[in-house]
Amino acid sequence: MDLPIHIIEKYLRGEANEEETRLVNDWFYSFDASAEPADEALAVLREEIGKKIQRRLNQSIDLTIRQQQQQQQQRRTRAWQFAAAVAILLGVGWYFGMQRSKQAPLIAKVAEKGNAVGNNKATLILANGKAIALDSTADGPIDSKNGMQIIKSEDGKVAYVPTQQPASSSAVVYNTIITPKSGQYSVTLSDGTKVWLNAASSLRYPVPFSGSLREVELTGEGYFEVATAMSAQGGNIPFIVSVRHTGLPNDMKVKVLGTKFNVMAYSDEGTIETSLVEGKVETAYSGNNALLSPGLQSTLEKTTLGFKVSRADLQRALAWKNGEFRFSRMDIKGIMRQVTRWYDVSVEYQGNVDHIYLSGVFSRQSDIRQMLDILEATGTVHFQLTGNKIIVSTK
Repeated sequence: MDLPIHIIEKYLRGEANEEETRLVNDWFYSFDASAEPADEALAVLREEIGKKIQRRLNQSIDLTIRQQQQQQQQRRTRAWQFAAAVAILLGVGWYFGMQRSKQAPLIAKVAEKGNAVGNNKATLILANGKAIALDSTADGPIDSKNGMQIIKSEDGKVAYVPTQQPASSSAVVYNTIITPKSGQYSVTLSDGTKVWLNAASSLRYPVPFSGSLREVELTGEGYFEVATAMSAQGGNIPFIVSVRHTGLPNDMKVKVLGTKFNVMAYSDEGTIETSLVEGKVETAYSGNNALLSPGLQSTLEKTTLGFKVSRADLQRALAWKNGEFRFSRMDIKGIMRQVTRWYDVSVEYQGNVDHIYLSGVFSRQSDIRQMLDILEATGTVHFQLTGNKIIVSTK
């Protein structure tokens, strides 16, 4: 064991300083719980320490609930209090191997509904430049051109339904769907491919597809379920997502035949992440490429312009599509970038907050004040919400 026990004991007593706290966190994160320690004494020690930690955490939960009941009884429900208590534990880093440990994960899912801002809203731009606000347009047929009828359903989806075989000589026309901040939308393309767009994103696509290639253009973030399409000669017609990012001089390409994957390419993020759920894709940029199998993720760093392939955290990557925020030791600025896109707010930072990392799972239907209150309950960060602006500072 590399970490002195007295440091762990200080941490449990609440007497550890910032450096000692970091050492304890790093020590626990270093364990691979899927493999048993070669040292039996270390295994026993880990088990005993785990029991002590659990008792300490349970005491913290009880104390936090009592305090919240006394101070804000009218504002908090019992479910909120439990979530806030667990958020405190997560905020100080006590995952205790959440993804790897045999212990039950110390994480709470905040499922309460509040005054959420984000919902199904988007603008559809037709080939002639006409803009249609989908959230205020009546359900049913919207437009019909090039052998396609555009139909809007009541659950925030648009579908392109073939009405006739388009003439082979027809010029290719494009439509674009744009989601604003606090918006999301889903579209089924003419080939049956389904695309979900996150907030502040856009998708440009041909109506209908033609030729030996299906190519669309994405900004922001989208989840794709690509339908298989066959050519007249019987071969698969490739599907390519051309990913645009203001930090890159050229588009990144995601090449697929039939698969399910997520692409996160917001211009205010330092990377483009492609996470594969099913099938096979190849990501390519400027002569570099990465071939992915299910469960893997490629990350394109805009500073190095090279790909890094790693195991994907699909729960995190797809959280937005599943109606969640999912933070796993994420830096506060990364968290706030997601918050600003969904709740359409601005953020200002006071002081150095770069050392703040938080974890938790929240419903995207949570009221923004509720979510900020729970994050603030970690004791590491303070939020001041004034109108449409959040000021973030350390506690």
